[in-house]
Amino acid sequence: MPARGWSYWSRNKLEILQGYLPAFNRASKSAEERIYIDLMAGEPENYDRDTGETFDGSARLALASDPGFTRFVFGEAPQKASRLQADLEHRYPGAPFRVYPGDCNITIDQMLADLREIRWAPTFVFLDQQAAELRWETMAKLAGFKSGKTKAEQWILWSPAMIVKGVHGTKAEEFATRVDRLYGSRRWRQILAARVDRDITARQFRAEMVNLLRWQFEVDLGYRHTIRIPMTMRNGSDLYDMIFATDHPAGLKIMSHLYGKAAEREPRMKQEAIDAQTGQEPLFRGYDGTVPQWKSEPCWDPSERPWWN
Repeated sequence: MPARGWSYWSRNKLEILQGYLPAFNRASKSAEERIYIDLMAGEPENYDRDTGETFDGSARLALASDPGFTRFVFGEAPQKASRLQADLEHRYPGAPFRVYPGDCNITIDQMLADLREIRWAPTFVFLDQQAAELRWETMAKLAGFKSGKTKAEQWILWSPAMIVKGVHGTKAEEFATRVDRLYGSRRWRQILAARVDRDITARQFRAEMVNLLRWQFEVDLGYRHTIRIPMTMRNGSDLYDMIFATDHPAGLKIMSHLYGKAAEREPRMKQEAIDAQTGQEPLFRGYDGTVPQWKSEPCWDPSERPWWN
């Protein structure tokens, strides 16, 4: 089975992950156990469809982290899970990992039950969905899993653009019901209604959809910090967001730094993709050196918006 093709924004996302995992483990070096959970681990290897360059998937990156974790949990659909299992067994023989095939919203209970004896351990969770595969109850279970003063850190892909595509597709109501499960309620539909009524712009819609998740993580699940970075396409529009939830100020500081570095890389990676498609040399021709500035902004109470009913 060939590797899956992705664009530069996926590489950028995984470079953030690759930078954060060893930093997480260094910050947790006094703990005898450290847990990595990846509910949608995907393919072990991928390739950049613009440049042809191959790059490791999240499972390989996690197992290669130095310093490393002591327990690894991977979830994936059955067919992909078997390929992932074979690849990781070959590359990392004897590594303390387990692959759980099936819907992660169902297998999550067994995953956490198998880790119950070390639920005190520092835990990082990667939730790399595409549109609305996750359920709020799954994220809530992860938040409630760990004992002690801090909850499991969660890093989540959130794509309002894919949600818009789904709710205007041929199975709109069926997809909208999935989004209800994603948020754990129908509150997000008020944001959609505001967009349909043109009370908010497309950019504001994306910001409000991401903010609602952050607000729920902070208010409903009790996380102390959440941050957001948009991952953009070549035309400058936001494709998806990465949202990070943590209780620890060190995690907030490290991830914020890596998000800033990702923003610096993005225009160079974007130009590399354009040059690869047009055949220009050198790869970065046309890049003007402009580096976008990124900083974390606090979330807000969505009910305070004038259009919120």
